[in-house]
Amino acid sequence: MGGSGGRYFPVEDSEADPSAAELRARLSSKDQDIEEMRRRLRELEKLDYEIPPAASHEEPETAASATTAEKAEVDARSIYVGNVDYACLPEEVQQHFQYCGSINRVTILTDSFGQPKGFAYVEFDEVEAVQNALLLNETELHGRPLKVCPKRTNIPGMKHSRGRHPVHPFYPTYGKVPRFRRFPGYSYSPYY
Repeated sequence: MGGSGGRYFPVEDSEADPSAAELRARLSSKDQDIEEMRRRLRELEKLDYEIPPAASHEEPETAASATTAEKAEVDARSIYVGNVDYACLPEEVQQHFQYCGSINRVTILTDSFGQPKGFAYVEFDEVEAVQNALLLNETELHGRPLKVCPKRTNIPGMKHSRGRHPVHPFYPTYGKVPRFRRFPGYSYSPYY
């Protein structure tokens, strides 16, 4: 069978094929490398078992409160700028607010496709600069009046109503409204 579809039979005689000895030497060096890796892995596993667990759960809570305090402090030095032109660059927003105080960062938010959302956040170095920036409310940038207000701090756990119905105790979050909870003027709609 001399064709390409024939079977391969390993050569037993190392003198007949000089590359067989080279292959065996390479395999033995590969085996040595594998054994060395296994030895290192065992050493690392021993070290992993010797590392003590975390001391307590109080540290993450204090770290979380510290980060919340830091976020609140940064938000106190920041402003929200609405109605920003989509072609506006962060450098242009920085130039518009440069006389209010020294600017630490300008962030123009974008959607998942990289297109600007139409608003920006400006972070100042001092809290006093926020009051100066609020005076620039309704000023124009690229022919559009800007809406400038202090940046609000998000409170974890506070949700805003995003459904059809306002947040109200008589509106359940799912299913039909029971008859006794219907208000006057309510009419049945199968497409709730």
